[in-house]
Amino acid sequence: MTSMRSPDFIQIGAMKCGQTSLSQGLSTHDDIFVPSEEPRFFHSERYSEQGLEAYLSIFDGRDEAVVGEGSGFYGWDSWCEETAERMSRDVPNAKLLYINRNPIERVASHWAWGIANGCPWGTINEAVWDVDRLIEMSLYWRQLSRYREHFDDDQIKVLFLEDLKADPRSFFRDCGQFLGVDPDGFDFEEAATPKNQTADKRTDTRLAQRLRKWSGFWTLKEIIPDSIVQLGEQVLRRDGKIEPDWDPDVRRQVEERLAPDAARMLDYCDRSRDLWSFETRSLRDVEPAAVA
Repeated sequence: MTSMRSPDFIQIGAMKCGQTSLSQGLSTHDDIFVPSEEPRFFHSERYSEQGLEAYLSIFDGRDEAVVGEGSGFYGWDSWCEETAERMSRDVPNAKLLYINRNPIERVASHWAWGIANGCPWGTINEAVWDVDRLIEMSLYWRQLSRYREHFDDDQIKVLFLEDLKADPRSFFRDCGQFLGVDPDGFDFEEAATPKNQTADKRTDTRLAQRLRKWSGFWTLKEIIPDSIVQLGEQVLRRDGKIEPDWDPDVRRQVEERLAPDAARMLDYCDRSRDLWSFETRSLRDVEPAAVA
């Protein structure tokens, strides 16, 4: 059987860090192919149920110079501890793109996204203790370290949402150089347009958040008329992004947990620790740690 084409790159996250903007921006280049839907292969039951051949068929017959895919869940080790190992075994030559941002802002954005999509997470002060992924997906150094066990550093490109916002042209030119395509071949105007904005959606009020956490909410929703459900949606949801109302002590505890990891990530990338500001402490105060 003729060997099938493997992805040249994989975006491994992080979720709510501009993953969608990165993927769609890369797609503006004539020499890059990214499927419109995430295969979500290496971290899911599809890995065993569908098999590698079905996954590789996504790229079969593509004539672009570079093909790739991505999923925000690739950057969450607790969801599937074998993701990085599976990739290294099946697509060992793939380059990895990992985009991140201020980890506290990522937590807040992920929480707002969940509320906008009806997740019964409650307030951000409740959610950070009840929803593991909110914190764990912001532990960038921990997540990246999983991949560094299986891939060489020169196969990994760490990107920052802050850079994408500040200078999208330089950001995508850098991506092009890493992927081996013409750095000036992107549609920079289109690539710079923000994608997947939570602010464009309706979000729950605090009352709606608490109702969704009530055990009988979903049963009740199934039995009441749709007209009543729609009326409730108008009353209990509002336009625009819901802002987190942090309890100062909760925020301090979250920042204490994230700070050491964030400092190591910035040190590894040779970035100033001032890139990310925390309210309750400075990353400059975190003890330096050797990066292996």
